[in-house]
Amino acid sequence: CGYLGESLELAHALDHAAVRAACDDPRFPPISRDELHQLRIEVWVLWGFRPVPQRGPARAAAVEIGRHGVQISSARGRGLLLPGVAVEHGFDAAGFLDAVCHKAGLPARAWLDDDTKLFVFEGRSAAAALSRFIATRTPVWAGRFYPGDRRAIEAALDRWQAAATFRPASWIAAVVPHAGWPYSGRLAFETLAQIDFPPQTIICCPRHTGVGPRWAVWPGAQWEVPGATIAADPMLAARLAAEIDGLMLDDAPHREEHAIEVLLPMIARLAPHTRVVGITVGISGLEELIRFGDQLAEVVAALPQRPLLLVSSDLHHRASDAETRRLDELALKELEAADPQGLYRAVIEHGITMCGAPAAVIVLEALQRLVRSEPSAEFPPGLQNGPAGAAPDETASRVPRSRPEGGIACRRVGHTTSAEASGDWSNCVGYAGLLFGPAPSAKTETSHP
Repeated sequence: CGYLGESLELAHALDHAAVRAACDDPRFPPISRDELHQLRIEVWVLWGFRPVPQRGPARAAAVEIGRHGVQISSARGRGLLLPGVAVEHGFDAAGFLDAVCHKAGLPARAWLDDDTKLFVFEGRSAAAALSRFIATRTPVWAGRFYPGDRRAIEAALDRWQAAATFRPASWIAAVVPHAGWPYSGRLAFETLAQIDFPPQTIICCPRHTGVGPRWAVWPGAQWEVPGATIAADPMLAARLAAEIDGLMLDDAPHREEHAIEVLLPMIARLAPHTRVVGITVGISGLEELIRFGDQLAEVVAALPQRPLLLVSSDLHHRASDAETRRLDELALKELEAADPQGLYRAVIEHGITMCGAPAAVIVLEALQRLVRSEPSAEFPPGLQNGPAGAAPDETASRVPRSRPEGGIACRRVGHTTSAEASGDWSNCVGYAGLLFGPAPSAKTETSHP
Protein backbone atom coordinates (compact mmCIF):
# COMPACT_ATOMS: atom_id res chain seq x y z
CA CYS A 1 0.00 0.00 0.00
CA GLY A 2 1.15 3.53 -0.64
CA TYR A 3 0.22 7.17 -0.47
CA LEU A 4 -0.74 9.21 -3.54
CA GLY A 5 -2.56 12.49 -3.31
CA GLU A 6 -2.14 15.89 -1.74
CA SER A 7 1.25 17.11 -0.54
CA LEU A 8 2.20 15.71 2.85
CA GLU A 9 5.34 15.56 4.97
CA LEU A 10 7.28 12.38 4.20
CA ALA A 11 7.02 11.05 7.77
CA HIS A 12 3.24 11.40 7.74
CA ALA A 13 3.00 9.75 4.33
CA LEU A 14 5.07 6.83 5.60
CA ASP A 15 2.86 6.48 8.68
CA HIS A 16 -0.24 6.46 6.49
CA ALA A 17 1.17 3.86 4.11
CA ALA A 18 2.48 1.65 6.93
CA VAL A 19 -0.89 1.50 8.70
CA ARG A 20 -2.67 0.68 5.45
CA ALA A 21 -0.16 -2.03 4.57
CA ALA A 22 -0.28 -3.61 8.04
CA CYS A 23 -4.00 -3.40 8.74
CA ASP A 24 -6.09 -2.41 5.73
CA ASP A 25 -4.73 -4.22 2.67
CA PRO A 26 -7.75 -6.17 1.36
CA ARG A 27 -5.48 -8.83 -0.15
CA PHE A 28 -4.08 -9.98 3.21
CA PRO A 29 -5.20 -10.41 6.84
CA PRO A 30 -3.84 -7.81 9.30
CA ILE A 31 -0.28 -8.42 10.46
CA SER A 32 0.02 -10.04 13.89
CA ARG A 33 2.73 -9.40 16.48
CA ASP A 34 4.08 -12.92 16.01
CA GLU A 35 4.85 -12.19 12.35
CA LEU A 36 7.01 -9.12 12.91
CA HIS A 37 10.36 -10.94 13.03
CA GLN A 38 9.53 -12.72 9.75
CA LEU A 39 8.73 -9.63 7.69
CA ARG A 40 10.79 -7.45 5.41
CA ILE A 41 9.98 -3.79 4.93
CA GLU A 42 10.46 -2.08 1.57
CA VAL A 43 9.85 1.63 1.05
CA TRP A 44 9.63 3.26 -2.37
CA VAL A 45 9.81 7.00 -2.97
CA LEU A 46 8.12 7.82 -6.30
CA TRP A 47 8.47 10.85 -8.54
CA GLY A 48 8.07 12.10 -12.10
CA PHE A 49 4.50 10.98 -12.76
CA ARG A 50 3.61 11.85 -16.38
CA PRO A 51 0.91 10.71 -18.76
CA VAL A 52 1.74 8.50 -21.72
CA PRO A 53 0.57 10.44 -24.80
CA GLN A 54 0.88 7.54 -27.26
CA ARG A 55 -2.12 5.46 -28.25
CA GLY A 56 -2.65 1.79 -28.81
CA PRO A 57 0.36 -0.55 -29.06
CA ALA A 58 2.74 2.44 -29.22
CA ARG A 59 2.15 2.95 -25.50
CA ALA A 60 4.48 0.04 -24.73
CA ALA A 61 7.40 1.96 -26.24
CA ALA A 62 7.01 4.65 -23.55
CA VAL A 63 7.77 2.13 -20.75
CA GLU A 64 11.44 1.53 -19.91
CA ILE A 65 11.85 -1.68 -17.91
CA GLY A 66 13.96 -1.18 -14.79
CA ARG A 67 13.32 2.55 -14.75
CA HIS A 68 9.57 3.08 -14.95
CA GLY A 69 6.63 2.04 -12.86
CA VAL A 70 3.16 2.24 -14.38
CA GLN A 71 -0.26 3.41 -13.22
CA ILE A 72 -3.49 2.77 -15.07
CA SER A 73 -6.84 4.44 -14.49
CA SER A 74 -10.27 4.12 -16.02
CA ALA A 75 -13.89 4.29 -14.97
CA ARG A 76 -13.73 0.56 -14.22
CA GLY A 77 -10.65 0.48 -12.00
CA ARG A 78 -7.25 1.82 -11.04
CA GLY A 79 -3.92 0.13 -10.35
CA LEU A 80 -0.21 0.78 -9.91
CA LEU A 81 2.90 -1.39 -10.16
CA LEU A 82 6.33 -0.31 -8.92
CA PRO A 83 9.43 -0.25 -11.15
CA GLY A 84 10.86 -3.32 -9.43
CA VAL A 85 7.90 -5.54 -10.35
CA ALA A 86 8.82 -5.80 -14.02
CA VAL A 87 12.42 -6.71 -13.19
CA GLU A 88 11.44 -9.23 -10.51
CA HIS A 89 9.00 -11.05 -12.80
CA GLY A 90 10.91 -10.69 -16.06
CA PHE A 91 8.17 -8.73 -17.85
CA ASP A 92 8.67 -6.95 -21.12
CA ALA A 93 6.82 -3.64 -21.57
CA ALA A 94 3.62 -5.22 -22.93
CA GLY A 95 3.61 -7.88 -20.20
CA PHE A 96 4.13 -5.18 -17.56
CA LEU A 97 1.13 -3.25 -18.88
CA ASP A 98 -0.97 -6.42 -18.93
CA ALA A 99 -0.01 -6.99 -15.28
CA VAL A 100 -1.05 -3.50 -14.16
CA CYS A 101 -4.40 -4.05 -15.86
CA HIS A 102 -4.82 -7.24 -13.83
CA LYS A 103 -3.89 -5.32 -10.66
CA ALA A 104 -6.66 -2.80 -11.46
CA GLY A 105 -9.22 -5.53 -12.16
CA LEU A 106 -9.30 -4.70 -15.87
CA PRO A 107 -8.99 -6.96 -18.92
CA ALA A 108 -5.37 -7.71 -19.77
CA ARG A 109 -5.27 -5.53 -22.90
CA ALA A 110 -7.21 -2.61 -21.44
CA TRP A 111 -4.08 -0.45 -21.68
CA LEU A 112 -4.63 -0.35 -25.46
CA ASP A 113 -7.96 1.48 -25.07
CA ASP A 114 -7.97 5.22 -25.73
CA ASP A 115 -10.35 5.86 -22.81
CA THR A 116 -7.85 4.34 -20.38
CA LYS A 117 -5.35 6.75 -18.83
CA LEU A 118 -1.79 5.49 -18.51
CA PHE A 119 1.05 7.06 -16.51
CA VAL A 120 4.72 6.22 -16.00
CA PHE A 121 6.89 7.29 -13.08
CA GLU A 122 10.27 6.62 -11.49
CA GLY A 123 11.24 5.52 -8.00
CA ARG A 124 13.93 4.40 -5.62
CA SER A 125 13.60 1.84 -2.84
CA ALA A 126 15.23 0.74 0.40
CA ALA A 127 14.55 -2.64 2.00
CA ALA A 128 15.54 -4.46 5.17
CA ALA A 129 14.28 -7.00 7.65
CA LEU A 130 11.63 -5.31 9.77
CA SER A 131 13.30 -6.77 12.84
CA ARG A 132 16.24 -4.41 12.28
CA PHE A 133 13.98 -1.60 13.41
CA ILE A 134 12.68 -3.36 16.51
CA ALA A 135 14.72 -1.86 19.31
CA THR A 136 14.44 -4.51 22.05
CA ARG A 137 15.66 -8.09 22.08
CA THR A 138 13.17 -9.88 24.32
CA PRO A 139 14.08 -12.96 26.41
CA VAL A 140 13.64 -16.39 24.83
CA TRP A 141 15.37 -18.75 27.26
CA ALA A 142 14.04 -17.51 30.61
CA GLY A 143 12.52 -20.46 32.43
CA ARG A 144 14.76 -22.91 30.57
CA PHE A 145 18.43 -21.94 30.76
CA TYR A 146 17.88 -19.68 33.77
CA PRO A 147 14.93 -18.81 36.06
CA GLY A 148 11.87 -17.38 34.40
CA ASP A 149 10.90 -14.76 36.98
CA ARG A 150 12.70 -11.85 38.58
CA ARG A 151 12.56 -13.15 42.17
CA ALA A 152 14.16 -16.48 41.32
CA ILE A 153 16.84 -14.74 39.27
CA GLU A 154 17.61 -12.35 42.11
CA ALA A 155 17.78 -15.21 44.63
CA ALA A 156 20.38 -17.07 42.55
CA LEU A 157 22.43 -13.92 42.00
CA ASP A 158 22.26 -13.10 45.72
CA ARG A 159 23.70 -16.52 46.62
CA TRP A 160 26.56 -16.23 44.15
CA GLN A 161 27.34 -12.64 45.06
CA ALA A 162 27.45 -13.48 48.77
CA ALA A 163 30.07 -16.13 48.03
CA ALA A 164 32.26 -13.79 45.95
CA THR A 165 35.59 -13.01 47.62
CA PHE A 166 37.40 -10.99 44.94
CA ARG A 167 37.40 -7.27 44.31
CA PRO A 168 36.76 -6.26 40.68
CA ALA A 169 39.77 -5.30 38.56
CA SER A 170 40.21 -3.81 35.10
CA TRP A 171 40.53 -6.96 33.02
CA ILE A 172 40.57 -6.40 29.26
CA ALA A 173 38.90 -9.67 28.22
CA ALA A 174 37.31 -12.81 29.59
CA VAL A 175 35.94 -16.21 28.62
CA VAL A 176 32.77 -17.38 30.37
CA PRO A 177 30.50 -20.41 29.88
CA HIS A 178 26.89 -20.14 28.74
CA ALA A 179 25.15 -23.38 29.71
CA GLY A 180 22.07 -23.50 31.88
CA TRP A 181 22.60 -21.86 35.24
CA PRO A 182 22.51 -25.15 37.23
CA TYR A 183 25.57 -26.31 35.26
CA SER A 184 27.76 -23.25 34.67
CA GLY A 185 25.97 -20.25 36.15
CA ARG A 186 28.04 -20.02 39.30
CA LEU A 187 31.35 -20.18 37.41
CA ALA A 188 30.16 -17.58 34.89
CA PHE A 189 29.09 -15.24 37.71
CA GLU A 190 32.32 -15.79 39.67
CA THR A 191 34.30 -14.83 36.57
CA LEU A 192 32.21 -11.78 35.70
CA ALA A 193 32.19 -10.60 39.33
CA GLN A 194 35.97 -10.08 39.17
CA ILE A 195 35.67 -7.55 36.33
CA ASP A 196 35.43 -3.80 36.74
CA PHE A 197 33.22 -3.31 33.70
CA PRO A 198 33.92 -0.33 31.41
CA PRO A 199 31.10 1.66 29.76
CA GLN A 200 30.95 -0.77 26.81
CA THR A 201 31.10 -4.56 26.62
CA ILE A 202 31.42 -6.52 23.37
CA ILE A 203 30.27 -10.14 23.69
CA CYS A 204 31.35 -12.57 20.96
CA CYS A 205 29.53 -15.90 20.97
CA PRO A 206 28.73 -18.87 18.72
CA ARG A 207 25.93 -18.83 16.18
CA HIS A 208 24.19 -21.92 17.53
CA THR A 209 21.03 -21.66 15.40
CA GLY A 210 22.63 -21.34 11.96
CA VAL A 211 20.09 -18.63 11.13
CA GLY A 212 21.04 -15.43 9.32
CA PRO A 213 24.48 -14.13 8.33
CA ARG A 214 27.54 -16.04 9.47
CA TRP A 215 28.78 -12.99 11.41
CA ALA A 216 26.13 -10.67 12.83
CA VAL A 217 26.05 -7.83 15.34
CA TRP A 218 22.80 -7.07 17.18
CA PRO A 219 21.50 -3.72 15.84
CA GLY A 220 18.93 -2.89 18.52
CA ALA A 221 18.86 -0.45 21.42
CA GLN A 222 18.44 -2.74 24.43
CA TRP A 223 18.32 -6.29 25.78
CA GLU A 224 15.51 -7.40 28.03
CA VAL A 225 15.46 -10.16 30.65
CA PRO A 226 12.90 -10.75 33.41
CA GLY A 227 13.11 -7.80 35.78
CA ALA A 228 15.90 -5.93 33.97
CA THR A 229 16.80 -4.07 30.81
CA ILE A 230 20.40 -3.74 29.62
CA ALA A 231 21.34 -0.97 27.22
CA ALA A 232 22.87 -1.90 23.89
CA ASP A 233 25.03 0.44 21.80
CA PRO A 234 23.60 0.78 18.27
CA MET A 235 26.22 3.33 17.26
CA LEU A 236 29.11 1.04 18.19
CA ALA A 237 27.32 -1.87 16.53
CA ALA A 238 26.99 0.12 13.30
CA ARG A 239 30.64 1.13 13.46
CA LEU A 240 31.75 -2.46 13.91
CA ALA A 241 29.62 -3.56 10.95
CA ALA A 242 31.02 -0.77 8.80
CA GLU A 243 34.68 -1.43 9.63
CA ILE A 244 34.86 -5.25 9.91
CA ASP A 245 34.66 -7.03 6.57
CA GLY A 246 31.78 -9.51 6.49
CA LEU A 247 30.15 -8.44 9.77
CA MET A 248 26.48 -7.64 9.21
CA LEU A 249 23.95 -5.63 11.19
CA ASP A 250 21.29 -8.29 11.60
CA ASP A 251 19.16 -9.51 14.47
CA ALA A 252 18.21 -12.87 12.93
CA PRO A 253 21.02 -14.94 14.53
CA HIS A 254 20.34 -13.29 17.90
CA ARG A 255 16.60 -13.98 18.18
CA GLU A 256 16.94 -17.56 19.45
CA GLU A 257 20.57 -17.43 20.64
CA HIS A 258 21.12 -18.32 24.30
CA ALA A 259 24.86 -17.67 24.61
CA ILE A 260 24.46 -13.97 25.37
CA GLU A 261 21.04 -14.05 27.01
CA VAL A 262 22.09 -16.34 29.89
CA LEU A 263 24.77 -13.82 30.89
CA LEU A 264 22.59 -10.71 30.77
CA PRO A 265 20.95 -11.03 34.23
CA MET A 266 24.45 -11.32 35.72
CA ILE A 267 25.70 -8.27 33.84
CA ALA A 268 22.58 -6.34 34.82
CA ARG A 269 23.41 -7.06 38.48
CA LEU A 270 27.17 -6.47 38.31
CA ALA A 271 27.40 -3.65 35.76
CA PRO A 272 24.06 -1.98 35.04
CA HIS A 273 25.98 0.94 33.49
CA THR A 274 27.69 -1.03 30.72
CA ARG A 275 26.29 -1.09 27.19
CA VAL A 276 26.32 -4.56 25.64
CA VAL A 277 27.08 -5.17 21.97
CA GLY A 278 26.49 -8.77 20.89
CA ILE A 279 28.21 -10.51 17.96
CA THR A 280 27.41 -14.03 16.77
CA VAL A 281 30.21 -15.88 14.96
CA GLY A 282 29.66 -18.94 12.79
CA ILE A 283 32.19 -21.52 11.61
CA SER A 284 35.02 -19.75 9.79
CA GLY A 285 38.54 -20.26 8.47
CA LEU A 286 41.59 -19.19 10.43
CA GLU A 287 42.70 -16.47 8.00
CA GLU A 288 39.35 -14.70 8.05
CA LEU A 289 39.07 -14.97 11.84
CA ILE A 290 42.51 -13.38 12.20
CA ARG A 291 41.45 -10.58 9.87
CA PHE A 292 38.25 -10.11 11.92
CA GLY A 293 40.32 -9.88 15.10
CA ASP A 294 42.72 -7.35 13.60
CA GLN A 295 39.87 -5.16 12.39
CA LEU A 296 38.11 -5.47 15.75
CA ALA A 297 41.31 -4.27 17.42
CA GLU A 298 41.44 -1.26 15.12
CA VAL A 299 37.91 -0.24 16.10
CA VAL A 300 38.58 -0.80 19.80
CA ALA A 301 41.85 1.14 19.73
CA ALA A 302 40.09 4.16 18.24
CA LEU A 303 37.45 4.33 20.99
CA PRO A 304 37.82 6.87 23.83
CA GLN A 305 37.79 4.03 26.39
CA ARG A 306 38.55 0.40 25.70
CA PRO A 307 35.51 -1.90 25.97
CA LEU A 308 35.60 -5.29 27.64
CA LEU A 309 35.93 -8.13 25.13
CA LEU A 310 33.92 -11.08 26.40
CA VAL A 311 33.84 -14.54 24.82
CA SER A 312 30.79 -16.65 25.64
CA SER A 313 31.76 -20.27 25.08
CA ASP A 314 31.55 -23.73 26.54
CA LEU A 315 34.41 -26.20 26.00
CA HIS A 316 34.25 -29.81 24.76
CA HIS A 317 30.80 -31.39 24.35
CA ARG A 318 29.57 -34.94 24.76
CA ALA A 319 32.33 -37.14 26.12
CA SER A 320 33.09 -38.79 29.45
CA ASP A 321 34.20 -36.54 32.28
CA ALA A 322 37.80 -37.73 31.98
CA GLU A 323 37.93 -37.29 28.21
CA THR A 324 36.19 -33.92 28.39
CA ARG A 325 38.75 -32.68 30.91
CA ARG A 326 41.64 -34.01 28.80
CA LEU A 327 40.42 -32.24 25.66
CA ASP A 328 39.50 -29.12 27.60
CA GLU A 329 43.08 -28.86 28.88
CA LEU A 330 44.39 -28.89 25.31
CA ALA A 331 42.15 -25.93 24.48
CA LEU A 332 42.86 -24.19 27.79
CA LYS A 333 46.60 -24.42 27.18
CA GLU A 334 46.18 -22.31 24.02
CA LEU A 335 43.63 -19.98 25.60
CA GLU A 336 45.90 -19.31 28.57
CA ALA A 337 48.76 -18.64 26.18
CA ALA A 338 46.48 -16.18 24.35
CA ASP A 339 47.44 -17.94 21.11
CA PRO A 340 44.65 -17.60 18.52
CA GLN A 341 46.33 -19.78 15.90
CA GLY A 342 47.29 -22.39 18.48
CA LEU A 343 43.68 -22.58 19.69
CA TYR A 344 42.36 -22.97 16.15
CA ARG A 345 44.84 -25.77 15.40
CA ALA A 346 44.14 -27.56 18.68
CA VAL A 347 40.40 -27.54 18.10
CA ILE A 348 40.76 -28.87 14.55
CA GLU A 349 43.51 -31.43 15.18
CA HIS A 350 42.00 -32.92 18.35
CA GLY A 351 38.31 -32.64 17.41
CA ILE A 352 37.50 -30.38 20.35
CA THR A 353 33.86 -29.35 20.09
CA MET A 354 34.31 -25.93 21.67
CA CYS A 355 31.30 -24.04 20.32
CA GLY A 356 32.80 -20.58 20.79
CA ALA A 357 36.24 -21.37 19.37
CA PRO A 358 35.84 -19.02 16.35
CA ALA A 359 34.75 -16.19 18.66
CA ALA A 360 37.68 -16.90 20.98
CA VAL A 361 40.17 -16.84 18.08
CA ILE A 362 38.85 -13.40 17.10
CA VAL A 363 39.17 -11.98 20.61
CA LEU A 364 42.62 -13.50 21.24
CA GLU A 365 43.89 -12.00 17.99
CA ALA A 366 42.39 -8.63 18.90
CA LEU A 367 44.10 -8.81 22.31
CA GLN A 368 47.46 -9.61 20.76
CA ARG A 369 47.08 -6.70 18.34
CA LEU A 370 46.02 -4.29 21.09
CA VAL A 371 48.70 -5.26 23.60
CA ARG A 372 51.44 -5.13 20.94
CA SER A 373 50.35 -1.59 20.14
CA GLU A 374 50.37 -0.59 23.84
CA PRO A 375 53.34 -2.39 25.42
CA SER A 376 53.29 -0.21 28.53
CA ALA A 377 49.63 -0.88 29.35
CA GLU A 378 48.90 -1.46 33.02
CA PHE A 379 47.66 -4.84 34.19
CA PRO A 380 45.14 -5.75 36.87
CA PRO A 381 46.82 -5.97 40.28
CA GLY A 382 45.64 -9.55 40.69
CA LEU A 383 48.13 -10.69 38.08
CA GLN A 384 50.98 -9.81 40.43
CA ASN A 385 49.77 -11.35 43.64
CA GLY A 386 46.68 -13.31 42.63
CA PRO A 387 43.08 -12.11 42.89
CA ALA A 388 42.63 -8.83 44.70
CA GLY A 389 41.46 -9.53 48.21
CA ALA A 390 42.53 -13.19 48.24
CA ALA A 391 45.00 -14.62 50.73
CA PRO A 392 48.34 -15.76 49.25
CA ASP A 393 47.82 -19.44 50.02
CA GLU A 394 44.33 -19.23 48.49
CA THR A 395 45.81 -17.73 45.37
CA ALA A 396 48.53 -20.31 44.94
CA SER A 397 46.17 -23.26 45.25
CA ARG A 398 43.11 -21.99 43.40
CA VAL A 399 44.30 -19.73 40.60
CA PRO A 400 46.43 -21.24 37.84
CA ARG A 401 47.74 -18.61 35.45
CA SER A 402 50.07 -18.20 32.51
CA ARG A 403 52.25 -15.27 31.46
CA PRO A 404 53.09 -15.68 27.78
CA GLU A 405 55.83 -13.71 26.08
CA GLY A 406 53.21 -12.21 23.77
CA GLY A 407 52.34 -9.65 26.42
CA ILE A 408 49.04 -11.08 27.72
CA ALA A 409 48.51 -12.86 31.02
CA CYS A 410 45.59 -15.14 31.79
CA ARG A 411 44.04 -16.15 35.11
CA ARG A 412 41.97 -19.30 35.22
CA VAL A 413 39.06 -18.67 37.57
CA GLY A 414 37.83 -22.23 37.36
CA HIS A 415 37.20 -25.32 35.24
CA THR A 416 34.40 -27.82 35.65
CA THR A 417 32.10 -30.12 33.71
CA SER A 418 28.38 -30.69 33.68
CA ALA A 419 28.92 -33.97 35.54
CA GLU A 420 29.41 -32.10 38.80
CA ALA A 421 25.82 -30.87 38.57
CA SER A 422 24.12 -33.71 36.70
CA GLY A 423 25.93 -36.72 38.14
CA ASP A 424 26.27 -38.12 34.61
CA TRP A 425 30.00 -38.80 34.21
CA SER A 426 29.65 -40.44 30.80
CA ASN A 427 28.21 -37.56 28.75
CA CYS A 428 29.60 -34.18 29.76
CA VAL A 429 30.24 -30.62 28.64
CA GLY A 430 33.25 -28.65 29.84
CA TYR A 431 33.17 -25.10 31.22
CA ALA A 432 35.90 -22.62 32.15
CA GLY A 433 36.18 -19.05 33.35
CA LEU A 434 39.24 -17.08 32.23
CA LEU A 435 40.39 -13.48 32.71
CA PHE A 436 42.94 -11.68 30.54
CA GLY A 437 45.14 -8.66 31.11
CA PRO A 438 48.49 -7.28 29.92
CA ALA A 439 51.36 -9.34 31.33
CA PRO A 440 53.33 -7.84 34.23
CA SER A 441 56.67 -6.33 33.33
CA ALA A 442 59.90 -7.60 34.90
CA LYS A 443 59.90 -4.64 37.30
CA THR A 444 56.54 -5.49 38.79
CA GLU A 445 56.83 -9.27 38.73
CA THR A 446 58.44 -9.61 42.14
CA SER A 447 55.99 -11.69 44.17
CA HIS A 448 54.36 -13.95 41.63
CA PRO A 449 53.68 -17.32 43.24
